[in-house]
Amino acid sequence: MRLFVVELPLGQESVARTRKIVHVDMDAFYASLEQRDNPSYRGKPLVVGGSPSQRGVVAAASYEARKFGIHSAMPSVTAIAKCPGLIFVRPRFDVYREISTSIHAIFKRYSDLVEGVALDEAYLDVTENRQNITYASTIARHIKTAIFQETQLTATAGVSINKFLAKMASGQNKPNGLTVILPEDAMSTTSRKRLRLRRTAAD
Repeated sequence: MRLFVVELPLGQESVARTRKIVHVDMDAFYASLEQRDNPSYRGKPLVVGGSPSQRGVVAAASYEARKFGIHSAMPSVTAIAKCPGLIFVRPRFDVYREISTSIHAIFKRYSDLVEGVALDEAYLDVTENRQNITYASTIARHIKTAIFQETQLTATAGVSINKFLAKMASGQNKPNGLTVILPEDAMSTTSRKRLRLRRTAAD
């Protein structure tokens, strides 16, 4: 299992009275589950969604499919045009919900304050946690390891002092990454984000 870790520098991870938020985002959750359960799909461009002949829409795309510019909410007919060998799989939401429930049970081992955003994404407030672990990044590592051991799926985690920064961190190093934005870096990181947004709006 590959694990990429990025820790933005400066000082200690925690500061007195600072919240510790972990954002966990499963990697291509629906598509990865289909590849896990069907070995013939592994390593191939795959989407979960409706077929092009039925005016379907992509619900999720594997990382192999994303290399072709395919993404969720894209019309299936557009996706097949980008990748003629694309595999289409119908969603199995009962399976996705079952695995999501198992993953949330892992979260509950560490915190009672879990906010599910979707089947594949959640925030955890681990400022005071069930395991009395000092560092939020340690909890994130434990969670990622448990998810892989129990589901054979990978997740990316972001750690910071609020949900906004934790989600920003989790988007830095996918798949299977862990990024920490320290309290001392929060202001500069937010400023850089706003600058990028302004530049994008001006383009």
